[in-house]
Amino acid sequence: MLGTIMRTAASPARIAQRLGDRLPSRLLAGPSLAASAQRARKWLLGLVLLLPTILAGVYFGLIAADRYVSEAHFVVRSATRSSVGSGFAAFLQMAGISRSQDDTFAVHDFIGSRDAVAQLMEKLPLAEIYGRPEADRLSSYPNLFHGATIEEFHKYLKSRITVIYNANTGISALQVEAFRADDAAKVADVLLGLSERIINKMNVRIREDSVRFASDEVRRAEERTVAAQLAITDFRNREVILDPGRSSVHVVELIARLSAELSNVTALIAEVTASSPSSPQLPPLERRAAAMRSQIAIERARITDASDGLAQKIALFEHLTLEREFANRSLGAAITALDGARSEARRQQLYLERIAGPSTPDDALMPRRLATVAAVFAINAVLIMIAWLFMAGLRTHAPKVTRG
Repeated sequence: MLGTIMRTAASPARIAQRLGDRLPSRLLAGPSLAASAQRARKWLLGLVLLLPTILAGVYFGLIAADRYVSEAHFVVRSATRSSVGSGFAAFLQMAGISRSQDDTFAVHDFIGSRDAVAQLMEKLPLAEIYGRPEADRLSSYPNLFHGATIEEFHKYLKSRITVIYNANTGISALQVEAFRADDAAKVADVLLGLSERIINKMNVRIREDSVRFASDEVRRAEERTVAAQLAITDFRNREVILDPGRSSVHVVELIARLSAELSNVTALIAEVTASSPSSPQLPPLERRAAAMRSQIAIERARITDASDGLAQKIALFEHLTLEREFANRSLGAAITALDGARSEARRQQLYLERIAGPSTPDDALMPRRLATVAAVFAINAVLIMIAWLFMAGLRTHAPKVTRG
């Protein structure tokens, strides 16, 4: 009996084996099931965390359709010379061409506008071009993110049409994406044509704005000149005098002659009175002298009368003459300004010059599959790292619970 007990105690492995044979199998399988469940949770968590990268890889690797990029280069220029730059800009300016940056940005804004979309739809079947059978559901139109409205189509085309401006050369690059190479080239070509129409409208506006003000000045100067001439004509008809200045000269000459004759008559009267005071020649001479004095007084009154004298008429006529002279000078200056405005409008003429393209691509450049998946993975990894640091901080600062 004692030997049996000692043999049993000396072999614990045999005891454990006997107990294991008697325990239920589900109790023995518990630790292995827990480990499997833990591994499954880790795999599931990893899949959830890497889900964006997985989805991006599946979409760009298996689903995303090829998109062809047609590129065209153009520059908006004017005939006005500016400071000489370097490179291609200097070459253009040597030919009398200077770039116009503000007008270039106006063309860029038009290309991305809703008006451009509407005009494109009038010339090309855009809905058919961007809804080709080879396009996938997410990149074609309409899709999950863009509905079948003109506003949504405008937003969609903003992701398919891009304009890049080079500030050093002044050259703009128009890039159009489509699911077929010829479609991309057609859209780019029509867009450039529409942009040229916008430039032509801007030229018309420049000419109208430059010439309209000068034309208005010429019209006002002509009206002023006509009014001044009519005022002079009305004065002459009213006063029955062609030139008050010349009339005053005649009156002054008449007064001078009368004064000379009066002097002669006065001298003759003095001589007759001295030789024969009772001579019968004295009364006629005295009457003649009185008549001359009266005529001289009348002629002087014609000049110096405050209300209707020649002096007032001369002053008024000179004022009217000066007004006509100023009007004529203003008219001449306005005509010169109009000629200058027309010449400046011709020099400010804008042009959209095509440098290259639109090209018909041979290979699909979009989407950039590997680069896009790599970017999604990088962002995904950064977010996972941020989440891990956040959870680690929570575990570190969480209060410890003691079990009694």
